[in-house]
Amino acid sequence: MKHEDIHLAKASGVGNKVILYGARTGGDGIGGVSVLASETFDAEGPAKRPAVQVGDPFQEKLLIECTLEIFREKLVAGIQDLGG
Repeated sequence: MKHEDIHLAKASGVGNKVILYGARTGGDGIGGVSVLASETFDAEGPAKRPAVQVGDPFQEKLLIECTLEIFREKLVAGIQDLGG
């Protein structure tokens, strides 16, 4: 990886816009790891639904290509993954 290809989760300056984008979240991914962080897994507790989003490889490829394109066009001041 080239040093100039590294993008940080930091932006400075006034007037930057915050844009959130990603794949659709289904019921399988609602809450994700944040739901499990404070849960117990005892036998008497309620059944736990899977907390991992079922992936969509086609959508993921489109998001990667989109992200690489905005990097090439130098449209990004900072970028942060909002995953678990």
